[in-house]
Amino acid sequence: MLKQELETLFTAMPQIVKDKLQPVMDNLLERAGELDEHGSKDPDYYEEEREDIMKEVHKVKYLNDQWQIMNAKKNN
Repeated sequence: MLKQELETLFTAMPQIVKDKLQPVMDNLLERAGELDEHGSKDPDYYEEEREDIMKEVHKVKYLNDQWQIMNAKKNN
């Protein structure tokens, strides 16, 4: 579930961002996949790990947003 959400988000990012952040995104996808598989066994762990993953996702989204801002300024 979480892994699919992240895959959708990461797929929508520009290629240059994906190229630079691919190792980070791969790691987050791996963690999300493991969480989806094993999270139902321990709901507290699931919530904590999901929160940690989402903190990292927000960093990736921030970098993507910054790249888009810089690119927009460059094109104007």
